[in-house]
Amino acid sequence: MIPLGAAADAARKAVRNRMRRWLADPDAAASDTLTIALHPPTENTVADDPDAARDWVRAWLAYAGPGVVDREQRRWRSFGEQTVPVRLRLAGAAEICRAAGELPRWQMLVARRAQLLTLASGEVFDDVVAGLHKQWEVLSEVDFERLLATLAWLLANPDSGLLIRQLPIVGVHTKWLARHRTLVEKLIEGARGSRELGVHAAPRLVELALLDPRLRAGLPRLFAAPLSEVAAMAVRPATVLVVENRECLHVLPDAVGTVALLGSGNAVTALGRIGWLGSADVVYWGDLDPSGIAFIGRLRRSLPQLRSVMTDVATFRRWESLSVDGSPLADNTELPLTDPERELLALVAAEGRLLEQERIPWTWARERLVEAGVPFGDA
Repeated sequence: MIPLGAAADAARKAVRNRMRRWLADPDAAASDTLTIALHPPTENTVADDPDAARDWVRAWLAYAGPGVVDREQRRWRSFGEQTVPVRLRLAGAAEICRAAGELPRWQMLVARRAQLLTLASGEVFDDVVAGLHKQWEVLSEVDFERLLATLAWLLANPDSGLLIRQLPIVGVHTKWLARHRTLVEKLIEGARGSRELGVHAAPRLVELALLDPRLRAGLPRLFAAPLSEVAAMAVRPATVLVVENRECLHVLPDAVGTVALLGSGNAVTALGRIGWLGSADVVYWGDLDPSGIAFIGRLRRSLPQLRSVMTDVATFRRWESLSVDGSPLADNTELPLTDPERELLALVAAEGRLLEQERIPWTWARERLVEAGVPFGDA
């Protein structure tokens, strides 16, 4: 015997399974039906527990919710002729959603779908809007209005060439578009067949220090430039020292034939696109923590000749008193790390510690860097 609550569960399951189809085809939504068999009591069930059977029948006969409860006559030898509910029939998406307790959600989805479809037309866009309903459904009212405004502006200005920060859309800023860019791109693609937004971000800047005066040729010793311009520089250093923290980059002394680069976070991947690094001896010096070790592995994927320095348990133990609480371990299982690097990774991850590179006394660190082939003092 199906209780009232179980019928609502069946309706909710139908809503989950059919929502995309309903949103893609309003006619199908209006004509859809759901029949829920109620499995009325048998004569044996009534004999075993007549009170439960009677209460169940009364509950369904008194049902005043959405849909129609079909009734049938049963003739039982011991109880005579009885009228029992046999099925609940629901017609249309709205009624099914009401039975599931999700009518307000359905009404909101229909309203938002209609707003989105004012921006573009066609079966492809209709299907994309329906397929992405889980993404635009969860947006707050403010964010959904921003989504509509963003889509409208981008569709009207397909090749603006503006920086994201320049978009003249109320309430839309770089961080908002970064959070919702995938949704925006997919909807734009559904509307016009391409994910290109016609906008771009400010160029990524690479910070570097030309440690050999002979490499500067009128350039500053320390500067930042777009990745494309750094990659196009005519320098061909014999040694490239990559450091994780800006403070270290700023205090490095001169070194013959050497360029130093700042490399951490997303910049690690960018550095791999600088062609002249491929012919250099690349040395990496960074923090002793899971993130710092991950940077080594990520950069080594594009620069297999990369060597790390001071990335070992002995260094950490020597200066452990200068370490602080670190961040949780990231997944580094697939990164190309050496045995000493993995040993250090296991240690700092297990102990939850971080030893920042600039905390290591410079006199000691300089000796290790020179031993690794960075020619400080020879410029």
